[in-house]
Amino acid sequence: MAGLPHYTSSKASVNKFEPVFLNQFEVTITPPTAVVPPQGNPGNGNILLEQVKSISGLQVDQNPGEITQQFKFAKRYYAGPAPANTGLDLSINFEVNLDDNNSMYVFKILRQWSDLIYNPLTGAMGIKSNYTGNILVNVFNKSGDVYRRINLRDCFPMAPIDEMALNYVQGSIYSITMQWAVDYFDDTFI
Repeated sequence: MAGLPHYTSSKASVNKFEPVFLNQFEVTITPPTAVVPPQGNPGNGNILLEQVKSISGLQVDQNPGEITQQFKFAKRYYAGPAPANTGLDLSINFEVNLDDNNSMYVFKILRQWSDLIYNPLTGAMGIKSNYTGNILVNVFNKSGDVYRRINLRDCFPMAPIDEMALNYVQGSIYSITMQWAVDYFDDTFI
């Protein structure tokens, strides 16, 4: 009988459907061309990929919400006239390492990118065509088969880099949580 709490009554069980694991993803970041990778490391997007701990703000499913009208005690609900957002506010957390030259390469790449928007040391400000890049998020199963691809276009850092809050707590690792503005995205289910 269908619906009984038994292994054979569950399609997911019988067909061995795999659950969606939230730690099976890869983030490829393509900075603007003016961001120069550390010496000897030609693929700065790949360098950043290795240091990503988490990503949030992928709220690609958007809706205009609701509005209501009222007649005496009865409410009527309608879809809203316009979505609140058409882009995304993204957050990516990176861990920072030192390379063979004792350089904080992740910090340097993110700083170069941020300096294209506003350089606090010189006062120079950039224009959007020079400071936007792309971020590609691939979500895959344990076999490495990609089933969802989110291509985030015209992205740029929208907040300063996290400070280095120094302390003597054992095991403290410098991590940076960067906030990104995303103008446009493609969301593809494969």
